[in-house]
Amino acid sequence: MTPATFDRSAQRFTQITLITLLAVGFIAGSSLSVVIAAGMLGLTLIAPSYAPQLIAYRALVRANVLHTERVNEDPAPHRFAQQVGFGVLVIGVVATSLGALTVAWVAGLLVLTLALINVTTGFCAGCFMYAQLARLRG
Repeated sequence: MTPATFDRSAQRFTQITLITLLAVGFIAGSSLSVVIAAGMLGLTLIAPSYAPQLIAYRALVRANVLHTERVNEDPAPHRFAQQVGFGVLVIGVVATSLGALTVAWVAGLLVLTLALINVTTGFCAGCFMYAQLARLRG
């Protein structure tokens, strides 16, 4: 795929929002944070202009509090990573609705951990999966 302009700061802001939401929910013992995180990430994927963290991000950019970091790279691996994260969070939502809170928290904490690794080290596990799958496809 041809590289496109991609705002890495918006991605980091979403990850930090997910990390914060899931960590606070875990500390508070509320699996509702897994449900909210899934909704937030789902909106990011299907209707980014309505995703609450991206609305906040754009407002902070307009207020000159945050700055964009536009890079020319293929956004597909990052989108794939978000889709995987969303899928894991959906498992958490289903588990929450079935009362399987341990499963819900495993899902939520997995997403939290992988987002934290990405924010702190730059390693994107979903992007790595994308590259490996692309390599297998040939």
